[in-house]
Amino acid sequence: MPKVNKLKKYVVISRVLVLLVIIAAIFIVYNMQKPPIGMGELPDQFLHDHQVSAFDPAAFEVRRQRIVDHLDADIIIISTAVNPDFRYVTGFYERSGIAVILPGEAEGYHLFVTPWEIYTVMWTGEVYGKEGALEVFGADKAHALEDFDEVLPGLLHGRERIALHSGDRQVRGQVADLLEKEGRTAEIVELAPVLHELRVIKDDWEIAQTRQAADVTVKAHQFALQTVRPGLREYEVQANVEYIFRRNGLRPGFSTIIASGPNTCLLHHRPGDRILRDGDLVKMDFGAASPGGYIVDVTRTIPASGRFSPKQRTIYELVLKANTAAMTKMGPGYRMLDPHHHAIGILVEGLHEMGLIPDTTSWWQKRFYIQHRVNHFIGLTTHDVSDYGYDISDRNIYILNHDLRGREMKPGMIMSNEPGLYFMEGLLDGIHEMFGHLASEEELNAFVEAVRPIYEQYEGIGVRIEETILITEDGNINLSAGVPRSVEDIERAMR
Repeated sequence: MPKVNKLKKYVVISRVLVLLVIIAAIFIVYNMQKPPIGMGELPDQFLHDHQVSAFDPAAFEVRRQRIVDHLDADIIIISTAVNPDFRYVTGFYERSGIAVILPGEAEGYHLFVTPWEIYTVMWTGEVYGKEGALEVFGADKAHALEDFDEVLPGLLHGRERIALHSGDRQVRGQVADLLEKEGRTAEIVELAPVLHELRVIKDDWEIAQTRQAADVTVKAHQFALQTVRPGLREYEVQANVEYIFRRNGLRPGFSTIIASGPNTCLLHHRPGDRILRDGDLVKMDFGAASPGGYIVDVTRTIPASGRFSPKQRTIYELVLKANTAAMTKMGPGYRMLDPHHHAIGILVEGLHEMGLIPDTTSWWQKRFYIQHRVNHFIGLTTHDVSDYGYDISDRNIYILNHDLRGREMKPGMIMSNEPGLYFMEGLLDGIHEMFGHLASEEELNAFVEAVRPIYEQYEGIGVRIEETILITEDGNINLSAGVPRSVEDIERAMR
């Protein structure tokens, strides 16, 4: 009898195992038949529902008139050699082109473009040609690019003030050669400073472009929060976020930064093949470019495993406090460095309370931790052009100098807000090289001895939190507010 029961037991177990195998096989076959996520199964929450036109003829016509109004010139010439300034003037985004503006003339806007020819198209792809220059980009007259030298003498005839871009060397050379050939002189008006100043204040079309790029960037960050996990490589995280850009018809606005573990302490680490490990932080700094070329810049630092460690949380919340405080100083009436100084003050105070800055009156002790400014202009480039109201070429001059405040903020400006702290491994060992010209060896050694036990607890932790901010009449709008910021919200999103 016991043998019969034992046999029945084996039969039941065998049937259960067969059933489990069948279920597993069905599951595998079903999932093999399902298309991968890139084949159309992306949830709607990651898809942008409104595309902004890559070109608005009316907006660019108004813009060119503004340029003319700000220049005392008889003729304006600019080429694609100085993109994105050329794109700001024309909206034209092919590789080669020259624009000529003749102020006050009925047909005063000329575009020189690559003509449509079948063999050219075979090699380089579709071009707008002269017809597109007229019908799409609003030129009054269109010419083949190769005819510029032939047409230029007639355009320059009798014009004494010629506006040229300082970076447009070939065009400047062609104009100079022609003037010399004709035996006459003309005054050269510098075009770049005018364009760069006009680019600071965004019009409604530019703001709409930036909003679209911001919305898609937010979705890419949200997608990353749901897909980042230990075991991925940095370049796989990059592929995931740029996939969201491409699925929404946009492209990366700049080189994507994905940094994990100790790489988070490198300010501009390019994604490599490092594997994300349990306990790592992952710094993700990226932004999409709109159809019209307008960029946003958004950074989050998140835990690979979905939960911050206590030490990571301490640094993250200090940087977040500085980021949030900086936004209260971004609006009309404030100046460019006001949010920077406010944020840095909070970082310094927090580091002092942690025992990492023994003497808050010491410039070099603070500079050891403060690596970059909090804000920069954003537009057609990530660090957009124009005057900040202070010299940006040497950060040692302004980074801790409260006497410098920069230019006043105005509605229509778009800029970053990006405080950060980076506890790079081995950085303390380089302090004599960094500040030996400012402090004695005894002072530097005393600092290292005092802070090393604390610093080493945070070594390898780098945190940056960055928003793209639009200045408005009554304050500001955080265009990247849809990306979780608090520790709780990030951990909740990653669950």
